[in-house]
Amino acid sequence: MRKLFYLLAVILLSVSCSSGTKKGEATSEVQTISAEHLTLVKFDVRGMTCEGCENAIMNSIKKLEGIQEVTASHTAGESVVKFDSTLVNPQLISEAISAAGYEVTGFE
Repeated sequence: MRKLFYLLAVILLSVSCSSGTKKGEATSEVQTISAEHLTLVKFDVRGMTCEGCENAIMNSIKKLEGIQEVTASHTAGESVVKFDSTLVNPQLISEAISAAGYEVTGFE
């Protein structure tokens, strides 16, 4: 019984910080993004503590139309997004980060 309890605890801990998909996993949707309208914005994000948090943010942002590239770093407390400014804007990206459960404290 004790072994079962420890096994369950280990499984729960490993799942809690590994939510989301693996880094570099591609989406199946093809989007038309205009190279002349690409914009790069760094978002300051509060609340990330692990790679699972990074994945949650990246997956939330990738659901938006016009996203070309997105990274997130819990150690730096930031997410950097390259996007087509005719399809999405920093406010929508901030809202996606907030919807994932994190706080955007600014962007540049």
